[in-house]
Amino acid sequence: MSRQAQLRLRHWPAARRAVLEAEREGIAKAPRLAYRAIVWRLQGGCESVLDVGTGLMHSLEESRCRVRLGLDAHRPYLEQRRVPGAVPINAPALRLEELFVPGAVDLVTMIDVIEHFEKDDALELLRQSESVARRRVALFTPRGHFPQSGYDAFELGGEELQRHRSSWEPEDFRERGYSVIVIEGMHGPWNSSFVEAFGAGADPVDAIVAWKDP
Repeated sequence: MSRQAQLRLRHWPAARRAVLEAEREGIAKAPRLAYRAIVWRLQGGCESVLDVGTGLMHSLEESRCRVRLGLDAHRPYLEQRRVPGAVPINAPALRLEELFVPGAVDLVTMIDVIEHFEKDDALELLRQSESVARRRVALFTPRGHFPQSGYDAFELGGEELQRHRSSWEPEDFRERGYSVIVIEGMHGPWNSSFVEAFGAGADPVDAIVAWKDP
């Protein structure tokens, strides 16, 4: 069993509690190490996934979906993708409805993506994702202000696309019908983007997992 699988199994009870509470109450909290198990649970029952802003496809490496597609506007990321069996699509995220018919895939994911868009464009991306997803839209983003500019952790020339242009709080998603889990202390000095933004001595900041079944 891989280390990732061991972590998911160890934190599965906390992930299950958080998902059920969020679906019942609208919002819940979970510890940082439960994140992978939460994402795994949210993929349940989905045969196909479209990962928007997929980068090097890290988010698809552990996907339980049989059919995996990854869309990114920056071609060098796709050329260095870590999941050779996934289908790479080189296109801007805001062209989803041009590229896919309604209900084209079971699941649309956006992992560390929505904060790279201005608020109006991000809301349009949510709308298009909800159209393309047959069963669920799921996303992950920092909570609150997380500055990032002129920085590409992959060193593949994507600095402008990696710029953070919007900040998000749980209420932004709740008012649009999403269930929300606040991942406490998700970003800290173990994360190079966090160190670049806040410094190695700063307190960790929370993140948000949100999902909606269109």
